[in-house]
Amino acid sequence: MRSMRSTGFRRRTQRVLEQGTSFVADASASFRRNGLMTAAAVTTIMVALLVVGAAVLIGLNLGNIAEVVEGQVQVVAFLRDGLTSVEAEKVRTAVGAVPGVEEVEFVGRGEALQRLQQQMGEHAAFADLASTNPLPDSLEVQLTDPRSAPVVASVVARQPGVAEVTYGGEVVDRLIALTRGLRGVAALLTVFLTSVALIVVVNTIRLTVIARRQEIEIMQLVGATPWFVRWPFLIEGLFQGAAAAVAAVVVLGTVYLVGMLRLQVTMPFLPLAGPADAALPLLGSVLMGGFCVGAAGSLLAIRRFLTS
Repeated sequence: MRSMRSTGFRRRTQRVLEQGTSFVADASASFRRNGLMTAAAVTTIMVALLVVGAAVLIGLNLGNIAEVVEGQVQVVAFLRDGLTSVEAEKVRTAVGAVPGVEEVEFVGRGEALQRLQQQMGEHAAFADLASTNPLPDSLEVQLTDPRSAPVVASVVARQPGVAEVTYGGEVVDRLIALTRGLRGVAALLTVFLTSVALIVVVNTIRLTVIARRQEIEIMQLVGATPWFVRWPFLIEGLFQGAAAAVAAVVVLGTVYLVGMLRLQVTMPFLPLAGPADAALPLLGSVLMGGFCVGAAGSLLAIRRFLTS
């Protein structure tokens, strides 16, 4: 009994493998045969995937920057010019007594200029600023809870001797708003370009279906199931989506790597996502998008020619 079951399982497995090989061979032949239409479909899908991949990379980096800035949220109070050291110390003591303040550090003009030079890197020109330092004295206020930054900033701004107050939460809010806006625009572009790609894929597969219509009808007459007929066309669509995805990943990966290296030289303080961190989200989104567009286009193209 076990021998018969094992033999039957092997035969079914062999039959499935033979059918799969036949489906892939048919799809490959059709993929090569429709040269111009296949190239048009792959190019159109690639353009849509470029938008998807670019949105993923931009959102990833903006998210990293927002996370770093949010972790460094602090209130900075710029002091009025002309304050003596005693007056500055009084302001520091008053600010330290504000509820929600954990620690207050006085930063002189010279130290502020040195920090700025370190952040901007060795390529920045600070020789002219050394003699005419435009930076004011300031107080860096560490908070017990970063979410209380707006409230603490408003209280600190009313202290005598304080000229201006800023806090990192403003930058975080702007980054989040910018990220949402970019994702919204990218979503609209993706929907539009995906629709165009679907139309091109449908027309490409439909040409193949029309050319093999008589063969499909004969297959149905001899008992072939709808899915037996669909598989070669579905695989052809997946080939188109995969080719477009690979091309999009190569283009985006090259552009991102070159751009990141240049930004690291000119703006080394930016916390950009490294190639290893960006590779998985980029590959996942672009490959999934390519497969989905290719498969959907194939199924739409052959639907009217088959009875379910």
